[in-house]
Amino acid sequence: MNTNRFIKKQCMSSLNLVGAAAVMALSMNASAGGDAAVQAYIIEGSGFFGAPGIEFGRVGLVNLADPSSVSSVALAATDLRFGGADVRPRTADLVAFENTTNAIRILDLVNGGNTLIDSVGYMDSGVAGMAYSNDGSVIYVTTTVGAFLRILEVNANTGAVIEVHNILNFVVSSLAVVPEGHPTLNAGDLYGLASSFGGSLRLAKIDLDTNTVVSQQSLFGIGFTPQFETGLDFAPDGALYAVIQGFDEVSPDNFVEISSHLYTVDPLVGSVVDLGVIEGAQTWDAVTLVIDDGVAGCLADINGDGALNFFDVSAFLNAFAAGDLLADFTGDGALNFFDVSAFLGAFAAGCP
Repeated sequence: MNTNRFIKKQCMSSLNLVGAAAVMALSMNASAGGDAAVQAYIIEGSGFFGAPGIEFGRVGLVNLADPSSVSSVALAATDLRFGGADVRPRTADLVAFENTTNAIRILDLVNGGNTLIDSVGYMDSGVAGMAYSNDGSVIYVTTTVGAFLRILEVNANTGAVIEVHNILNFVVSSLAVVPEGHPTLNAGDLYGLASSFGGSLRLAKIDLDTNTVVSQQSLFGIGFTPQFETGLDFAPDGALYAVIQGFDEVSPDNFVEISSHLYTVDPLVGSVVDLGVIEGAQTWDAVTLVIDDGVAGCLADINGDGALNFFDVSAFLNAFAAGDLLADFTGDGALNFFDVSAFLGAFAAGCP
């Protein structure tokens, strides 16, 4: 019998067992509902172009319900300057773009330090925003070059540039991708925070197919004059969070600096809610915001809604049938019955 045909037949037989095994796992209460994310990573260090010196890349964990509760996690580097960051989908890896050498690095949250993935070209001015695509295959990084915004699509595994996008007369310093299952927005759409010279702040929807800003929503309710919009990320339940810094003019020529505040943003109307200053035992001037969605502990939650159910089974079946590496549960770059077995094991283990 032809070996390839035999393997394919075995894989399809295994796939037919997925649904039955899923039913059994559900009946054994293997699934667990997910609450909204409660914490987020922040990185301190200069993400701004031309900033003097090299700053410490401290990593902290902030309580989203109480941003005054911040704990230090690790020191990513003592001689590097970080910009954007994001959690690699379906893993526990916190990956950041480091501006000193224009490199993508995995941050070690246990021992400190980092591991180089690779350097990225076309980013001479440094990166201010970074976000993963929902399937984890692409990293979007953004910077401002002269009078235009530049966004790169980068291979997440190698750092190789896939495509360069330039948008005239626009500045964005943070990026976020709409997660799967969002209640009002289209999954996979790219959003960024944009500032203007007048001190206003806008949430922009960016279309990389046409290299245009297709919509803008002015934000109101910030409470001070925004100067730096340094972080933007969606929680698994669809809530959008932002980190904003700025200043207050208490009198002519007398300005008071405002440290990083955490906000929720309504992307439909532009209203924001100030959750408070990000400040534990010391002030944190965060250059990014990365929500810890807990998906790493629940790999079988393919659609990222925090629960294991038939929708995850369906998503796995569709990905496997389409040859989508989203179904590559062994991480070996191939789809076979070992991935089916790994998915069944993860599904049966449930969510923490």
